[in-house]
Amino acid sequence: MAEANTGMQVYTFSEQSEDAVKRILSGKSSIDYLTGNCEADMDRLLKEGVKPEVVHIAHTPAYKEMFERLIPLADKHTCFIIGNPYATPEKKRWWKEVIADPRTGITFDLYDVGLVFFDKERVKEHRIVNFL
Repeated sequence: MAEANTGMQVYTFSEQSEDAVKRILSGKSSIDYLTGNCEADMDRLLKEGVKPEVVHIAHTPAYKEMFERLIPLADKHTCFIIGNPYATPEKKRWWKEVIADPRTGITFDLYDVGLVFFDKERVKEHRIVNFL
């Protein structure tokens, strides 16, 4: 996505840094790979007035808190990518809540990731995409 639209800034939050991911993203200036203290990085972005278009909530135990803090910034052009929505029973329950949340619009379940869009002009729906 970031290569297709070079004006789009993508933020990916992960508790631990992965060398392979860093290597892949090293030449991508439009992707901020934020690792370690995700909440501090998010605080900094919010203070800077950043309005994210694409947010990847990857491997962080603070996924619920991050979602709740970022959702007020979401508009019809925003997409949240939720990493591993079935990682634990608790995260699976939360993912089902996100799907039903009236603040969200169209959602896609790709099993390994969940996509959340916020365009309220479209009919709210949920799609399961099976790659078998």
